[in-house]
Amino acid sequence: MGLDGFVEYLKNRNCSSKTITAYTGALRCFMKWLEDTTGSPFDPASVTPLDVADYRRYLLNGNRRPATVNLHLDALSSFFSWAASSGVVPSDPTEDIRRVPEQRGAPRWLTRQELGALVRAVQKYGIPRDRALLAILLHTGLRVSEAVSLHVEDLVIRERSGWVTVREGKGEKRREVPLNVTARRIIQEWLTVHPGGDWLFPGRKGHMTARAAEKILEKYARLAGVEVTPHQLRHTFCKMLVDAGESLDRVAVLAGHSNLNTTARYTRPGVQDLEKAVEKLSWE
Repeated sequence: MGLDGFVEYLKNRNCSSKTITAYTGALRCFMKWLEDTTGSPFDPASVTPLDVADYRRYLLNGNRRPATVNLHLDALSSFFSWAASSGVVPSDPTEDIRRVPEQRGAPRWLTRQELGALVRAVQKYGIPRDRALLAILLHTGLRVSEAVSLHVEDLVIRERSGWVTVREGKGEKRREVPLNVTARRIIQEWLTVHPGGDWLFPGRKGHMTARAAEKILEKYARLAGVEVTPHQLRHTFCKMLVDAGESLDRVAVLAGHSNLNTTARYTRPGVQDLEKAVEKLSWE
């Protein structure tokens, strides 16, 4: 069975090339396992919830990490959700399959030193577009897919206020995120030299892709001597708000979290927080 329709569906949802590769790879693993198990060619319409449950058990028995098992389950869920809505299969066999519990620590955010090095690199070597991209990711906490999908008209910049409207966030939820004075200044500098068109970050065809944004950030991360991903900037945004004393419900609204438990992760101590704690006991 060709995966072209599913890949196109993922692209239309602004999934990164990394996600698309991971999902299609996981789906091919499932297809091969099912063919080896049943001795028949893969037919998505014949897949049952029992098949998916057996595959989940197979992965766990193979000592796969919970995160790896969940990646495979997420890929299957996404595929069969698309297949059911497209009429490829009569029903979604993954609906009642539970993900594997994961022991999750604090998310990986940037330290003040890492953030400072990155900001200096972008300030020194960056063009207005790249500085604006960093400002959006860091000062609003938008997901990279949300940032690259912004239209120019989604931003309102005034002398003393401003905000950005996310038309379709995760779960197709719309939200507005205020722009602080730093973000407004940097974005305005980009708009002054913007080449025109509807997209805030134009690409070759439509808007810039999430992967292109990741590559831009990777370039400045190398110059700064740090490891950075767009999602780490989102984590950093949330962590800085929590450290500044903002309530979890406010941080959740700004980040577009539907569950406060997701936001509560930023109250967990990171490595640097723990280092500071034990340093208080030093005799030196």
